[in-house]
Amino acid sequence: MYKLLICEDEPLERKALHMIIQRRYSNIRFVGDAATGTDAVKMARQHMPDIILMDISMPQCSGLDAQHEIINFLPNVKTIIITAYNDFSYAQQAVKYKVADFLLKPVAPDDLYASLDQVIKEINKSAPSSSGRAEYTDSIQNILDYIDQHFLEDLTVKDTASMFGFSEKYFSRYFKQKTGISFTDYITNLKIQRSKNMLLYSDAPIYEIAMDLNFSDSSYFSKVFKRKEGMLPSQYRKSRKL
Repeated sequence: MYKLLICEDEPLERKALHMIIQRRYSNIRFVGDAATGTDAVKMARQHMPDIILMDISMPQCSGLDAQHEIINFLPNVKTIIITAYNDFSYAQQAVKYKVADFLLKPVAPDDLYASLDQVIKEINKSAPSSSGRAEYTDSIQNILDYIDQHFLEDLTVKDTASMFGFSEKYFSRYFKQKTGISFTDYITNLKIQRSKNMLLYSDAPIYEIAMDLNFSDSSYFSKVFKRKEGMLPSQYRKSRKL
């Protein structure tokens, strides 16, 4: 799971970024929204994000000034600058302050996806590699990371067990022993968490959310959601909508 901090002073822009990202990425967790450059530094220090989306023009101090301070204590953070100013001098400063990418507003979703895909690849390349298949398959964290990235693809116990070199029966026991819940319940929990974000940060109808999460139909999705959250998706949206 990759931790992401959004630094943007416009509420509508922040909401749009949330919506764009949560449509595609189940392996990104939002750790906060900063509305000023000062808050960006403070929240980066508090949450230690892997990725930052940073607007240049913000109150108190600019996004680039904030980035300059952040890299002093978080040198490996991947910061994507988002700005309305197509100014080469900003791009020069961005390179100086170790910015991963530089996107112009209004940001096209495909451009943001391409940028995020690239920084995630860079993060994975810099992560320590395990020595030998035995160590790799023995790590529950590697299994969970794989599931977090692919749970919308109709993962089955059999296919996932095979991916990590286990028999289906052994994998089921191993997974529950390490996590305390079954493989199916883990997948369901991920889907429900994603659905909660979609209910809060999008206006997508319930049936579209159910389809996005690969539920067989919206009524089954609503039934599962109520079992987990104690209320229907429509009630959750109404009670929590920003």
